[in-house]
Amino acid sequence: MNAVIAASVLVLVLAAPTFAENRARIGLLGPDEEPRFSQMAAGLRQGLREQGYASARIEIVEMKVPRGDDGTTRPTLEKLAGQRLAVLFTIGSNLARQARDHSASLPIVFITPGDPVVAGLVQSLARPGSNMTALTFEYPELSAKRLELLRDLAPALRRVLVLYDPRDSSPRQSAEAARTAAETLGLSLVEVQVRSRQDIDEALKKLDHVDAVLGIPGGITTGHYAAVIAAANAKRRPTILFAHSPNTQDALLSYGASDTEVARQAARAVVKVLEGMNAGDLAVERPSKLTLVVNMRTAKALGLAIPPSVMLRADRIIE
Repeated sequence: MNAVIAASVLVLVLAAPTFAENRARIGLLGPDEEPRFSQMAAGLRQGLREQGYASARIEIVEMKVPRGDDGTTRPTLEKLAGQRLAVLFTIGSNLARQARDHSASLPIVFITPGDPVVAGLVQSLARPGSNMTALTFEYPELSAKRLELLRDLAPALRRVLVLYDPRDSSPRQSAEAARTAAETLGLSLVEVQVRSRQDIDEALKKLDHVDAVLGIPGGITTGHYAAVIAAANAKRRPTILFAHSPNTQDALLSYGASDTEVARQAARAVVKVLEGMNAGDLAVERPSKLTLVVNMRTAKALGLAIPPSVMLRADRIIE
């Protein structure tokens, strides 16, 4: 994943944990996007505490890099390598790939919104192989499901705006799944490839010519969903995103798994690696809980009535 990110989290084990000192040093590397980076860090810390790794047993070294800035990522990986880490926890499949290329011997655990097999990062979900394993907070088929939810919400809907970062494998996978679903549902996707905030602002000018917006996690869009949702709400266009978070809280609908929660769950894999297991022997985990959130405040502002069929399926309703 350039990366989710969009959006993913990776863990590099650079040296054996120094248990003689009863303290494991863990690096945390991810895109320089707030509040998401801090939320992921908090999720990881909570998970480590739940696994018995309180602050007295670990030291976390945090580093952030601009998304898509490979020139910054390489020296940052060098700095982290100099820290003699036990584990590096990183966000994004793109960062996972760069870390793997930096050192083939580093055990890696990452989270991603895409399929890491399709991305060429692991050999299989059951046996990732090499030095890597992963947890996913998304899978591409969910973009198809979100289009179905939009259609249930507004049967007259015809054109849907989709912004995605083509540099990242994860959003490319989701865009393909949405494309296939749109044909079945009789929808037309207005796809725009974006690589910068300027590209996103230009793409949002198309809101006058669409009926709704589908969020694709991963890549550059991950850090700008609040702006995308605000622009769509101003044009009274419904939005559906991949998870409810501070960046997506004003979306009409969100459906998926929390990446912060998956970061918490990833602590289990981190601990297994700390305690001597090979990362490549740990099966890739997919999210087990998907949550549908309906924002009634946004619905009222858009003048939309949420059908009972959607309300009955909602796990959470924001009044």
